Amino acid sequence: MRHVICHYHIYKNSGTSFDRILRANYGERHISFDGPFPYFAINQQELARIIQRNPKAKAFSSHQTSLPPPCSLEFTAHPVVFVRHPILRIYSVYRYKREENDATLTSINARDMDFGDWCRHSLAHAQEIVQVSNAQTRTLGGSHGAVSLIRRRERSMEYDLVQARRNIAGVELLARTEHFEQDVARFRAVLQRHGIEFDPSGAEAHNVNASDFSLTVEDRLARIEAELGEETYARVVAANAQDLAIYAEVCARLDG
Repeated sequence: MRHVICHYHIYKNSGTSFDRILRANYGERHISFDGPFPYFAINQQELARIIQRNPKAKAFSSHQTSLPPPCSLEFTAHPVVFVRHPILRIYSVYRYKREENDATLTSINARDMDFGDWCRHSLAHAQEIVQVSNAQTRTLGGSHGAVSLIRRRERSMEYDLVQARRNIAGVELLARTEHFEQDVARFRAVLQRHGIEFDPSGAEAHNVNASDFSLTVEDRLARIEAELGEETYARVVAANAQDLAIYAEVCARLDG
């Protein structure tokens, strides 16, 4: 049985750093791909075809694939997923979009607004709310052939948290942006059991646009709360209850 790595690259969750490690390990046998548009989605059958059409490849990475991994009699796909504290992730999205100048509404708003105004505007905007409410649960909550179930609340987006938990439970190669080096180091032993050689050397977060990344999570959150103010911070926290639940469960699993 062929065994391959499938990196489910969640936006602003240190995926670029992990892709560098995959490239260092496998060179041209690491295939990174996305569809022609940002909203493009690659389902399990399409991912299986990509894997089968690249028989020498060891690792695959995309922003546009979603769990659960594809099923096949020809190969076993081992998913890699990074999660991130949702408040820190939202702050990273804001700073990145503020600098990127990519002509999207998110980027335009980030350039024109401070972080507090951007959060308040996004929470009240029918399209932009997806940037600031449970984005990781949306990505992780899909089923075979379908994206996550979705429900729009007055002040948040709600997705299929039950399915997201099921999907995460099946991921051996699970890591956190905030503990990148520590968590990626675990991957070597896991992959060796499946006959895949993996060297985590140089496993540190690159492309990090937060100047306070060296601080503890608690200190960084305190800074964000001070910047947003108590009321707005509470609104952002409430709008990310599902992502916070996932993050807490992943931390308990990896630190337990």
